[in-house]
Amino acid sequence: MSDPALQGLVQDNEAMCALVGRRVRYLNEAYEITDVIFSEDMMILSADSNTEMQEDSYGRAHRRVPKVQNLRFRDATGLPTQVWEDVSFLDGPIV
Repeated sequence: MSDPALQGLVQDNEAMCALVGRRVRYLNEAYEITDVIFSEDMMILSADSNTEMQEDSYGRAHRRVPKVQNLRFRDATGLPTQVWEDVSFLDGPIV
């Protein structure tokens, strides 16, 4: 990815935190960015409508939870990963 604005975004922890709560489309499904984990360079997306069954500690179906995607937003060198090509912001572009 050679977009300088995107490169600046993934290197700015405060700007990445500001993305929490933004609605996005990823692989033709609507999600909300619910967390950013900097120690693993992961952005966590939670589905708006799709749910999946969460198991308890014994492996039994326990409750329905939002479908979650864990996306690596930057690589080991600090550059944006390919995942940004599949993410589009539903409430407008990143400013």
